[in-house]
Amino acid sequence: ATWAAKSEAYASLIAEHLTPHTLWLDAGCGSRLLENDMDPSETWLATHCKSIFGMDLAVTPNCNIRSLVRGSLYHLPFADNSLDLITCRMVVEHLDSPREAFAEVARSLRPGGAVIMITPNLLNYGVFGNAVATKVMPEKLRLRIVHASDPRADEDVFPVRYKTNTMHRLAYLLNVSGLQVHQAVGLHQQRPYWRKHPSFEKVLMWLTPNNVLLVCAHKGFSDVDCPRTTTDLSNKAGSGLHCA
Repeated sequence: ATWAAKSEAYASLIAEHLTPHTLWLDAGCGSRLLENDMDPSETWLATHCKSIFGMDLAVTPNCNIRSLVRGSLYHLPFADNSLDLITCRMVVEHLDSPREAFAEVARSLRPGGAVIMITPNLLNYGVFGNAVATKVMPEKLRLRIVHASDPRADEDVFPVRYKTNTMHRLAYLLNVSGLQVHQAVGLHQQRPYWRKHPSFEKVLMWLTPNNVLLVCAHKGFSDVDCPRTTTDLSNKAGSGLHCA
C-alpha cells in the first residue's frame, strides 16, 4: 500500500514508547490508529499499553480503542501530568493555532512523556500545491483534484491550514511549548500522486522527496516531578466521557 512504509515507521516509533504502564491518548483518532491494511500492527499497539484513549471532535466507533472522549487539542479533557504518550496521525496540518495545541500537549504529559506526530511536509510539491489550492480554489474543485490520488469521501477530507508543516517550524513550536524534539525524520514519497503525468512527477519527487514528517518530542523533567499515579485521569476524563 502507498502508506505502508510511513505507517510502519510511525507504528515502530509508537512501539518504542509502550510499556505495561503506559497511558496513551490518540488525539484526532478517527476510526483507527493506522491505515486500513495494518490491522495486526494496530491490534498489537493497542494491547501493549496499560490504557489507550481516543479523542476526536466527534466520537465515532474505533477499531481498537474502546475508551473514547470528545475533545480538541486546544482543550484536552485530561489532568496535568496525567499521560505518558500522545499521538497525532495526520492532525497537525488542520490546526489553526498549533502553539496553543502543543502547550496543551505539554500540560497533559507527565515529565518524560512523549508526543509522536506524523503530518504532511509543506515543502513537498504535492502538499504545497494543495496548500495553494486551499487558498485560491472553490472547495468542490479542490476536492476533485484531491480525489485523483485520495479515495476518501468528501466528509473525511478536512480543511488544511499547514501552520507548522515544515520540520524547522514544527521543531521550533514544540520546543517553545516545553517539548524537546527527540527524533525528526522526513519520510520519502513512495509514488506519484497522479497517474496522468508520472514522468513529470518523478522529477518533482526527486526535487522534493519527503512528503511526510515524523517527529517525536519529550516533556522534560522539572526539579520537583509529579508522582506517577493513574488516578489523575479521573479528574477530567471520567467514566461519563468514555464511550464503548
